[in-house]
Amino acid sequence: MVTAAKYDPDFAATERQSRIELAAAFRLLALFGWDDVVATHMSVRLPDGSFLLNPFGLMFEEITASSLMRMDLAGNVIENPGGWTINPAAVNIHAGVLSGRPDAMSVVHLHSRDGVAVSALEEGLLPLSQSALSVWGDIAYHEFEGIASQADEQARLQADLGSKHLMILRNHGTMALGRSIAAAFYRIYSLEWACTAQVRTLSMGRDLHMPGANAIASMQTIDPVLFENFAEAQFFPAMLRKAARDVPGFDG
Repeated sequence: MVTAAKYDPDFAATERQSRIELAAAFRLLALFGWDDVVATHMSVRLPDGSFLLNPFGLMFEEITASSLMRMDLAGNVIENPGGWTINPAAVNIHAGVLSGRPDAMSVVHLHSRDGVAVSALEEGLLPLSQSALSVWGDIAYHEFEGIASQADEQARLQADLGSKHLMILRNHGTMALGRSIAAAFYRIYSLEWACTAQVRTLSMGRDLHMPGANAIASMQTIDPVLFENFAEAQFFPAMLRKAARDVPGFDG
């Protein structure tokens, strides 16, 4: 349980920056067409153990830094600026993943059309593209159990996720986590791009040309730390600049 504390300027600055980055990420996901009206969610852990989460009822394109809710890992509301409804499935998934993975600072879960399509394939994601291969060995799978609002599903999510940084939720969607918003965002971007490439490839009805076994194996040795370093140093700063140009207002 997170308790009230006196004002801490360092915490306030960290929370403000986290709010801005998370709101920008929501706006970008909407720009890329990966939102689902008011469904799906993204979170970031704060230094006191609480986490920011989008309120239930706002579309991704409407989210601002100041509209994000702050929760504790038990599902209690600490701050709800707009008095919005809480999404029980969102709290269950994010509290469960953040509780089970102390290394995870941010989690994103989507219902994109291509992500859901791949989640319904028996083979899941195939190693068809460079983007797919960059994440292929880091993907876990979780069976569909209905709306993910039952508390006992948290343990099964944690067990299925293990030490992986990505998950395909069968017949449901995609999920990614990372040590920062940047890392989680880059992982979900890579997975969603790979899912779209797979859907388009399979739709052509032609023979598949798979990469060689050695090439596939070599891609599985990519250090997750290098992946996250790139996300934080190059990829996400570029995404923030894009957000400022194309979907301004997220920092309000």
